[in-house]
Amino acid sequence: MQDRNEESVRRMGISEKDKVFLASERELLDKLEGGWIGKMAGVAWGTPTEFCYAGRMIPENELPVWTPEMINTAFTQDDMYAQVPFIDAMAAHGVNCPLDVFAEYFMNTRFALWHANGMARRNLKRGIPAPESGAYYNNYHCDDIDWQIDCDFLGMIYPGDVARAAGRAFEIGHIMNYGDGVFGGVFVTALHAAAFDAGSVEELCARAVSAIPGNTLFRALLDDVTEWHRTGVSFEECWQMLEDKWSACALCPELPGKSNIDAKFNSGYVLMGLLYGEGDFEKSVKYALICGQDSDCDPSTVGGVLGNYLGASGIPDRYKSALDRTGRKYAFTDYTFEDAVNLNFRLMKEQFALDGARFADGVWERRTGTDTAPLPPEQWPDGVYVYADLSLEKNTLRVIEITPFAKNEKIVSVTVETGDGTVFIDAIPAFYTYEKPGEYLVTVTVKGDRGGERRYSEAFAVKEAENAPEEEIVVCSVTSPCGGGARDARIIANGVIPSPDEANDRMQYDTYILGDPHGNPPRAQYVGYVFRKERTVTAVDFTEGNHFGNGGWFASGSLEIQVFRAGGWERAGFTASPSYPGGNAMRDFLPGYQTYRLTLDAPCVCEGVRLYGVGGGSAGFISVCELDVH
Repeated sequence: MQDRNEESVRRMGISEKDKVFLASERELLDKLEGGWIGKMAGVAWGTPTEFCYAGRMIPENELPVWTPEMINTAFTQDDMYAQVPFIDAMAAHGVNCPLDVFAEYFMNTRFALWHANGMARRNLKRGIPAPESGAYYNNYHCDDIDWQIDCDFLGMIYPGDVARAAGRAFEIGHIMNYGDGVFGGVFVTALHAAAFDAGSVEELCARAVSAIPGNTLFRALLDDVTEWHRTGVSFEECWQMLEDKWSACALCPELPGKSNIDAKFNSGYVLMGLLYGEGDFEKSVKYALICGQDSDCDPSTVGGVLGNYLGASGIPDRYKSALDRTGRKYAFTDYTFEDAVNLNFRLMKEQFALDGARFADGVWERRTGTDTAPLPPEQWPDGVYVYADLSLEKNTLRVIEITPFAKNEKIVSVTVETGDGTVFIDAIPAFYTYEKPGEYLVTVTVKGDRGGERRYSEAFAVKEAENAPEEEIVVCSVTSPCGGGARDARIIANGVIPSPDEANDRMQYDTYILGDPHGNPPRAQYVGYVFRKERTVTAVDFTEGNHFGNGGWFASGSLEIQVFRAGGWERAGFTASPSYPGGNAMRDFLPGYQTYRLTLDAPCVCEGVRLYGVGGGSAGFISVCELDVH
């Protein structure tokens, strides 16, 4: 390809500083297929260990054992389907469609999303437009990995054109991220673009690193990894040096001190996998997996980039031989593997046409300019912040979410003023009932130890006063859950049952704990109530929360109703209407927020009732939106 490039430079009469990209249709399609296959193989291989190894490497003997059939599990992964709304937007409105069109397509998705993606979609639905939807003051996940795992298709639209790919990634990435989170997508998009015509893995890495502004933390971390590798330190030493210097960078408030989904930190793992893997597909993906933390996303990125670099023809057969190319569809989409690749190819050629590329004798020839991508050195500023999502139903204030967060400052107090003289200090209510009608200004104030202060205020008109219902006491097996659900289990009693397209994870209680890296089976868990006085129970209305790829439902045959009497819990027979479905990880294809009436075989006088069983999926947790006792 290099000889053809030099010939084209002479024929087109352009300067040596301008680059020409040359490739046949067959070469381009092979590399596109390689990118999609590699991404699927990486996420499928790493899924069983996701977030199970935080702050430590995965020992060789604890790595998942790859089998060719595993690749088809990637059809259910958000690493694959979260790209589709952006591809759909381009397919309908052109490859250069504007940011608000991308945001609309993203907002209208119905599949499960987390962290920056999930919060951005919530913001868009609340009327916060892009790029504000990803900004640090509206999205406390803005440094997370999300755009980094959504953007692979984009780099495959700009083969060889790193600067253009990086600039487009910077623009679109502000839908869900800001600063380092956007640069995660810029870096990965640039890696894909460079992989199409780089002469070596070191070259493609260097070109992608150069797309990141020099005076940013993201660039500093990538430069560290590059220098450590250049000086000959071992992979294990490099991993430890990265951990020692950069592991404290994680700002995600949902995973404090547990798992690190900071975009630059995980991009460091991606860069390590590529550099130490030395162009070997299996070795490169395995290195990214061994790093731990988000151990499905990082090997997925490495696999996709190596797939573009090597082409599908260069990926070992056992990572592609069992791929279902035309039968299965990516979750929540209408696309098979071949559909997705062909559409990506169509968009690439549409961009070629806009760029004035020349197609002759089966070869595409186009000028790409230099790799320079003059992007601003965007960073999340230090300070304290607060994200609030409140609603009012009759006389009751529903607290869907109040989350204080900070960068380089410690939060010392959180105050909630309800506007009627009631003040909650360092205690956030799930709901608050007003005694009198009137106009009330709810104010949330967050203060930091360096003098930072942030307020959120919203006015509500209470038109009807009602007595608060008699409270039931929520009991649950996991009192400090991880994940994206509400932290207060009383969310299951707030009376709010959203439609699936209105819902977010904060409207449910997830009994989520960090996964068990040793493969022990999920233990039984429960969610329910004890009563302030004895009651007769005839039925329970159970509304699930979201279904996720790794759980959220009761495993097949495990759901029980238990009642509390005579000082202990005992099982009670019941009938579910509609019938409660069984299933496995594929359960995430069913919509969440469905209500099941669980009718007891006979009325029961008791002091409490709870749902009890084993959570489905690999993480073994249960998502509960509402429990209403009759």
